[in-house]
Amino acid sequence: MSENIDYENLKKRGFLRQKQEGFFLFRTRMSSGIYTKEQLEKVGQLAKEFARGFVHMTVRQGIEIPFIRFEDISVIESRIKEAKIENGTSGARLRATTVCPGNNWCKQGLINTFELSGRIENELGIKCGLDLPHKFKIAISGCPNTCTRAQNSEIGIHGVPAGYVLYLGGNGGRTPRTGFKLDKILSEDELLAIIKNVVDFFRTNAKSKQRLGSLIEEVSKEKFLKEVYGKVSD
Repeated sequence: MSENIDYENLKKRGFLRQKQEGFFLFRTRMSSGIYTKEQLEKVGQLAKEFARGFVHMTVRQGIEIPFIRFEDISVIESRIKEAKIENGTSGARLRATTVCPGNNWCKQGLINTFELSGRIENELGIKCGLDLPHKFKIAISGCPNTCTRAQNSEIGIHGVPAGYVLYLGGNGGRTPRTGFKLDKILSEDELLAIIKNVVDFFRTNAKSKQRLGSLIEEVSKEKFLKEVYGKVSD
């Protein structure tokens, strides 16, 4: 049966093959990592009914259920949809944005991280699962403590009293890279315009399996900034 399974399609929907033969793990996600009590109960129920009764919190603030069998995938997806829980994803796509609480309840928070994440998803259409040449990550921190490691994502943001600081071109992985910081404190509208430009530039110009930092190095930082930042700052 395995030769008839479209593993790439399953990966896009959040189902990844495990090291244990015949099993998949399923990754869920919610905007800003916020799950309701009822949604958490639903995830736990599915883990008990179709897996081994436990879940794992991912580093991108999602929940994954390991030890799922292929034949149970369709019913799990149906029940997840009923609970209004989003599928996670993997592969050459935008991953779930990592978001700290910001000023919603953290005493250090300077910006509303949840609202900003929502604007990126809903107004710009830059949402987890977006097909891109390679993996792409966004991280938002409410203050300069950068608990979400903003400097190590393709797009990293943290709040300051006067606005937003933006880092571009960072990544983790086997060849980690620290992003560079723009030299201007940005307004929210400026920030959103640059984010859209960066994602569009990456989607148009990156090669398969090329991270943003490598693309910037290839085309030159000057050309990249002219395309994504120059038009905003004029």
